[in-house]
Amino acid sequence: MPRYLVSGIAQLASDVAAVLREHDAEVVEVHDLADVPRVCADAGPASFAGYVQLPATFTVQGDTAVERVHHFFGEGVLARFPAVAAALPALTPDARLTFVTGVLPEDVSTEDDVAARAALLRILRQAAQADAANGLRVCMVGSGATPKDIALTALGRNSDVASSTRVPDDYSEWRIELLGMMWAET
Repeated sequence: MPRYLVSGIAQLASDVAAVLREHDAEVVEVHDLADVPRVCADAGPASFAGYVQLPATFTVQGDTAVERVHHFFGEGVLARFPAVAAALPALTPDARLTFVTGVLPEDVSTEDDVAARAALLRILRQAAQADAANGLRVCMVGSGATPKDIALTALGRNSDVASSTRVPDDYSEWRIELLGMMWAET
């Protein structure tokens, strides 16, 4: 029986887990991204056939829009990175990593914000594929997806969602592209 890790908002995680269980999967739910490293360490290497990273419960803080957006990105979106890093060793070869995007309150959400979050998730996807065992398949699902759509995507049974698999030679091109975005002063 394949085993899946699902992290994120408790109700959505429970709903996605229920659908996965209907498809004969065992599911470990984690409602706080900060707990993912412990859960993965306890599970051990190659324990999960997939990881579904749902939006996390997050309260935007700050008195100004700049402070709120900074807090959201610094403590919200970027919190996905250490959770994925911890999950990678716990994934089987050819595992599937499914990202589900979140939604921000209107006062801090803009078209640029949505594009920035999507770009950060694409960067995380590429980094995860570079660090993972060969064959990691990564999908991104929008915030409007149903728990069934998300679960079927995680199982590789949703033909409406494209997945990305990085072959080893792609890493050098991605690394050059990423480093090309940096500017270092000497």
